[in-house]
Amino acid sequence: MAAPRPSVSQEAFLEAALTIADEFGPDSLTTRTLGKALGLDATTVYRYFGSKDVLLGSLFDYVAGKALALIDTEASTPREQLRGIIAAYREVYFSHPNVARMNVYMADMINAGLATAPNIAQLSGLVVAALRKLGLSGEPLARCYQMIETFIVGAVIIDSGAQSNGMTVRALRYRALGAGAPELAILERDQVVAVSDTAFWNGVDAILDTVEAMVDGCSDR
Repeated sequence: MAAPRPSVSQEAFLEAALTIADEFGPDSLTTRTLGKALGLDATTVYRYFGSKDVLLGSLFDYVAGKALALIDTEASTPREQLRGIIAAYREVYFSHPNVARMNVYMADMINAGLATAPNIAQLSGLVVAALRKLGLSGEPLARCYQMIETFIVGAVIIDSGAQSNGMTVRALRYRALGAGAPELAILERDQVVAVSDTAFWNGVDAILDTVEAMVDGCSDR
């Protein structure tokens, strides 16, 4: 059966979904709440997206499209290109922390063959292209890509969900658990934010240093 043609565009659907997720959280985003926001019957939304998983996964990919629009296309070196992609990804999901946690739904809908994620695919392609420019291919390229993806996606999911009270929670956790380090226990929220931001970029640069070292190692063979 052909997909129904709603009276509003996909962008209108997803912008309305983004508003709901931003304000009320991902659990509040359903075909019913989205339909109500657009003045449509919930079954119309359901027929368009097929399931809540597809709706949430599509929203995650939609926000990734906003990251694509932020990437500096004039970056001169592969390392600068990779940092630019990472910065854009982090910025948009920090702007929409409730959506950052929807990554799992995007994976589920793709695995089930229900929908695609063109914006995430394009972001991934830009990362791979930059790694190829560095001279990587084959298994080393796959390994470097995985290092970048694992760290960036994981860090953004953890940190972006903490744009407001989350960093306060992290500060409280430091005080309660200490992790054996009084240096952590005395940090106030603003300091936790600063330390988390610096730690993120330290981690990015450490990964990129490793990537470049792998390139040098491959070229020496």
